[in-house]
Amino acid sequence: MIDFYPLEAEDSIKQVLAMDWDRLIPGHPAPPPRTGRPIGHQEKTLRTKLVFLQDASEAVKVAAREGKCWDTVEKETKLPKYEKWPGYENNLQFVLRRYCGLWGRGT
Repeated sequence: MIDFYPLEAEDSIKQVLAMDWDRLIPGHPAPPPRTGRPIGHQEKTLRTKLVFLQDASEAVKVAAREGKCWDTVEKETKLPKYEKWPGYENNLQFVLRRYCGLWGRGT
């Protein structure tokens, strides 16, 4: 999914956080309950996801400057702060790949 625009995705999350909203209904399946949680919980979840993307971006940016995009980044870059997240092990490579698409081309 190289057609993903990571910086724009980060900006979109920031825009959602800046809105006045009562309920967040995510576009991808999530463990129940997806809705009905207090606003503070939903906002915290969204902020945590934004920080995750920013952490991944910074890690890949450093590796890209060292010429490590693609394979090396996917095999060696870890974000231990998030390793207990469901799907972390199987999906981290896809997040890293998206940032390699950005930083690995000299952006």
